[in-house]
Amino acid sequence: MTISNPHDRFFRESFGRSEIARNYLEEYLPEQVRRLLDLDTLALQDGSFIDETMQEHQTDLLYQVQLTTGGQAYVYFLFEHKSYPDPLVALQLLRYMVRFWERQVKENNALSPIIPLVIYHGEKVWRVPTDFLALLDAPAALRPYLPAFRYHLNDFSYLSDEAIRGEIWLRVSLATLRAIFNPHLREELGDLLALIFQLGKQRTGLEYIRTILYYLSKATERVSREDLQTALLRQGAQGERTMATIAQEFIQQGIEQGIEQG
Repeated sequence: MTISNPHDRFFRESFGRSEIARNYLEEYLPEQVRRLLDLDTLALQDGSFIDETMQEHQTDLLYQVQLTTGGQAYVYFLFEHKSYPDPLVALQLLRYMVRFWERQVKENNALSPIIPLVIYHGEKVWRVPTDFLALLDAPAALRPYLPAFRYHLNDFSYLSDEAIRGEIWLRVSLATLRAIFNPHLREELGDLLALIFQLGKQRTGLEYIRTILYYLSKATERVSREDLQTALLRQGAQGERTMATIAQEFIQQGIEQGIEQG
């Protein structure tokens, strides 16, 4: 599946890494839920149950995980990258959940619980109710006949980088998502890159740094190409020889071309 939207692409390339998804669940799930999951069994699932018409815009990720009590659960990620909260996100989640359950029925499998999670990083604080029933104006006597579930929301729109928890991979991913809509991104770009460059010491870290630089160059107008080039050179000047090589590559070839050929 090809995803052209830079927000969608970055999210899938980040949270499609099981180590990032696992650390997110460790840090941000409610404790009583996390204790039920054997995160050693976490495995990314095929998302082919989504409508073909939605494939180009699909940003959700479905993970399978074994329960510590036996059986299995599916952890469902939905990424909301709009600059405003979506009041109908619960309906979209329900639609996807039902389609997955329909696939289980077709394959003669028992229905499994799904935990819907929403990761939000827009400009405004998310004030949309997380309860599906909040979408319906129904008398109390009718509510027992209506679908009732809630999704777990983490709103990173207002958190500072210092407040973001997790291992370096997760903190870099969330800090980058948060930075895209940050009105002070130009002033804070150096600090963000300093955090990003800590991945240079990790296996496959350089590959992921390229992903982040592509995202920063395509997804926001809050920093220019020159701003990013200058910040990259400053990181290289601090003695990170490998990082300086990457910075020079982006300057010589151009950010977009460097990413495509890299």
